[in-house]
Amino acid sequence: MSTFEELSSEMKQKVQGTIQAVEMLQRFLNNFEAQNKDTSTDKLVSDTIDKGNVSGFNFTGQYTDLSYFNQSSKMPLDAIRNIGDENVKEAVKQNFIKAAQNGLIELDGDSFKITAKGREAINKKDFIKAAQQDQLNAYQNAVNKMYNTQVAANETQMCVALSGDYMNDFTFFNHSDKLDLSTVINHPDKNLSKKILGNVKKWEKCGAVKVENGVAKITSMGKKMLEMPQFKAAAIPLQERALSSIGGAVGKVIVATKKIASAVQTVKSASSTMKR
Repeated sequence: MSTFEELSSEMKQKVQGTIQAVEMLQRFLNNFEAQNKDTSTDKLVSDTIDKGNVSGFNFTGQYTDLSYFNQSSKMPLDAIRNIGDENVKEAVKQNFIKAAQNGLIELDGDSFKITAKGREAINKKDFIKAAQQDQLNAYQNAVNKMYNTQVAANETQMCVALSGDYMNDFTFFNHSDKLDLSTVINHPDKNLSKKILGNVKKWEKCGAVKVENGVAKITSMGKKMLEMPQFKAAAIPLQERALSSIGGAVGKVIVATKKIASAVQTVKSASSTMKR
């Protein structure tokens, strides 16, 4: 075989290998998109949250903590014992004692159980509205505290806001290889939590992420898919911003991406201002 023939054969093999790789990646993207229509994982996620296998309630120390019983007819006493903030724990104790005295809840073994009178009270529109606001405030305060205590004085915590969109939310991985699902699970909007967790399950099912110990990590195929022009055309990328500038994004879950030096963030902010 001549040198020309050898080179020609080598080039053909490389071209064929490239075509096969592109076709494989296209099939991966097609499967990824198809998973969005699959609802088989939705019930699994819903059951996991509804059965109390994951805790998503933020105690506030307010009377509206009785809204806990909207997710379950019983609450184990350990739920109060495990509250980390001693001031909140004491306030919850006092409120639940008062609720028991007023016949809204009663002891049932190692749990509190809501009564018919209590159910009627927490189903009132004014109570529901106040409880939703208290839960949202508690969640945002907990997120701010968690992120701010984990960053140094010269660092800025960067974040993105997940909305539950199957394609768009996957672009979170443009900014970080790992998505901590605890913030999603603890969000007070359980329908939004279930939607996002359902999407993560679908991402995992098609091999775009791997979930271990409550963290979703993007796979090598997931990374390659993010770079595909077809994927970029189908998704609106999430914007990464400092936690302090995102604030309370209504209808979204704020999740951390990475920490950067505050000086870098200052330069980015100044550059953005100049462009405007």
